[in-house]
Amino acid sequence: MQHYNNDYSERIDELAEEAGGYVALPQKEDIRYLELLFEICEQFGIRYYTATPKEKYFVDEVTRLTWARMIERETGVKQDVPLAFTA
Repeated sequence: MQHYNNDYSERIDELAEEAGGYVALPQKEDIRYLELLFEICEQFGIRYYTATPKEKYFVDEVTRLTWARMIERETGVKQDVPLAFTA
């Protein structure tokens, strides 16, 4: 195990505080969600980073609802997900 000197650790803490906190690495579920988001973007022909606010809202909501359905299928637990819009 590597030990860091105290000055280094304190500097890391200072930088984290200036930035508003520490950054955590994405977890497997985070990555799965992003993969789903980009699959849905591709399905609808939307490039997320250059999308209009309306397009982003649309794919965010489709992803959120699709994710909830996936979790329901995987766990068998009903997800209480309010609909943001109806067709």
